[in-house]
Amino acid sequence: LMQRRHMPMYDRAFGSDPAQWRAVSPMARLVPGGPPLLLVCSSVRRDDPCAQSRRLADAVRAQGGVAQVLPQPLPHGQINSLLGLPGPYTQAVDAFIDAHLARP
Repeated sequence: LMQRRHMPMYDRAFGSDPAQWRAVSPMARLVPGGPPLLLVCSSVRRDDPCAQSRRLADAVRAQGGVAQVLPQPLPHGQINSLLGLPGPYTQAVDAFIDAHLARP
């Protein structure tokens, strides 16, 4: 993401050092046996964040982990603001949590 054209907010968040980018990359932070991962992404953005989510999910699965990609036909802001409101998006997130919630 950082090596191609991107929004300035990423520079403010992650700086300009490629070594730092690698260190904070979710791909670099994966460990076998990590918790289940639900990746919600916008399927309407031109920069295709769902492709990044699929790559991360594939990497998690390659280590034996559980990952699910949940594309949503919403822009980023609505993905955040609509979670928790009644509807299929919240139901899908709730179902993932319920399916993977640690039970005593």
